[in-house]
Amino acid sequence: MNPKFFSLPSERQDLIRSSAMLEFGEGAFKKTSADSIAKRAGVSKGLLFHYFKDKRELYLYLFQYAIDECMDIFNRHILKATYSGETDFFRTLEIGHKVKMDMVLRHPGLFRFVMRAYYEGDNVLTPKLRKKLDDVLRETTDSFLSRMDLYKFKDGVDPKALVRLLTLAAEGMLAETKACTPEEINQLFQEYKKYADMLRQHLYKEEYL
Repeated sequence: MNPKFFSLPSERQDLIRSSAMLEFGEGAFKKTSADSIAKRAGVSKGLLFHYFKDKRELYLYLFQYAIDECMDIFNRHILKATYSGETDFFRTLEIGHKVKMDMVLRHPGLFRFVMRAYYEGDNVLTPKLRKKLDDVLRETTDSFLSRMDLYKFKDGVDPKALVRLLTLAAEGMLAETKACTPEEINQLFQEYKKYADMLRQHLYKEEYL
């Protein structure tokens, strides 16, 4: 990409990034047009391709940017909760999903872009970037679990599988409903909490309920 992109005012950079992520997040890579991205960002397609040589380069740049942003959010919120003394699996995971749903309100394009990119079937992501995403997911899960009181679970419960289950549930609800207003997001969060509490009642030892 053209390094001159970073000499643009930060507001202009943010607008181009958010516009592109919103467009890519609404459909498959092949079906997303550069014209629609440029139009949403309020720039010409020629100027867009002055900074990014093609649509794929823009997509890969956004992917790296989005992963870095998500990691920053994880570090600022989830680790903050655990460092402050919260070690309960369900309460901490609830904080994480609340942060994620709040992020949908503040940065709807970023979150939906990451979700779409993870399941993108066009092989637009290089093996190196796909591996990076898998590594990030594994590292954040391992970091989270290392701080939790896993002894509260009944014998035979796999906490890592449970993280994946609840994450897929939360993300699936967002993807299915396309919730975007504060009221819709809060309704989904309350629904998520209901499901998580049902699992907690069945999977925690009696003395920790």
